[in-house]
Amino acid sequence: MTELNLSSGASYFRSPDVAVTAAIKALNAGQTYYGPAEGTAELRQAIVERYQQYGITIRPGQVLVTPGTKQALFNLFSVLLRDGDEVVIPIPAWFGFNELLKYSKGNLVTVPTALEANYSLDMGAVRSKLTAKSRILLLTNPANPTGRIYSKQELETIVALLHDFPDLYLISDEIYDLDTYGEPVTSALGCKGPQERIIVVNGFSKNFAMSGWRIGYMVAPKEIIEQSTDFQSSTFSGVSMFIQEAALATITHKTESLEPMLHVLQEHLRVMQQGLEAIPHVSFFVPDGAYYFFPYLGHYIGTVTTSGATINSTEDLCKYLQNEHKLIVVNGDKFGGSGHVRMSFAVERPILDQAMSRLKEALLQLKPATATIGKL
Repeated sequence: MTELNLSSGASYFRSPDVAVTAAIKALNAGQTYYGPAEGTAELRQAIVERYQQYGITIRPGQVLVTPGTKQALFNLFSVLLRDGDEVVIPIPAWFGFNELLKYSKGNLVTVPTALEANYSLDMGAVRSKLTAKSRILLLTNPANPTGRIYSKQELETIVALLHDFPDLYLISDEIYDLDTYGEPVTSALGCKGPQERIIVVNGFSKNFAMSGWRIGYMVAPKEIIEQSTDFQSSTFSGVSMFIQEAALATITHKTESLEPMLHVLQEHLRVMQQGLEAIPHVSFFVPDGAYYFFPYLGHYIGTVTTSGATINSTEDLCKYLQNEHKLIVVNGDKFGGSGHVRMSFAVERPILDQAMSRLKEALLQLKPATATIGKL
């Protein structure tokens, strides 16, 4: 039986041809030397123009090109966080935030959201978690793993909190902002509020299938960009010149690079949704963006496999799917969603079709546990 993997955070698509062509051209031209730590002027200007298309005015001095969006976050954690500071994150959320904070000064504070409420953010719950120690409120929009997109009204309600907490920064991770299936994403940069404490991180990995290129960026107030640039210069230097040329070509040809992938993702979303709907006792949110479903499979915890083993946890369920049915999904416990699993539909269509069939078969083979009453 062939193993089917729905666990990757990277899509299966090839990187845009314009990116590959631009990188090869730059390599042939000898652009293998150090570039400016803040990024080339041409790429930073292109990022400025990307946001200008949405009526958002920023300047090149507010942009820092980074070796991936994860590095942008680490730069920010390094320059913003002090001992005892808190980073407040709605969950379910990408488990990588926890990993980054292991090497930073901040302490993680979570705000639970629920499938039953379509993962909407209860502002009373957020406010109850904010204290004088709160330094960063970190959102992902669209969210990983849920695919939830915050509306402009929701974002402006969130941004309004900054007025009451003068040491609090909002960081909006918008790495999936062009992978949407309905309403477009409103960037936090386009919201009313104290712009001197609103920061966006973004990149090319998810929207443009360029995960291995390791190029991202942040948009922030000039003072924070200067601090982050100094940190990056002292640690990682800058992004390779030929990679920046590839990113510049991609952003310049954004529409033709993006549209073919979006067409496929929209169809794959439909296939996974129909596959999940065909399985009893599975509930889920239909994603607005990104390329994951995060279904709740809690009904199948406490069941028994055909070999007699009991499924006692989400981890057991994931191991059962992988070991007995060669289907790999991500344990939702890692995201703060017990009983859930994350499944990517950014995979080749034959893999997706087989995976949904295999998931249904695997879950329907599980039987309810029955209590054994011993004889007295």
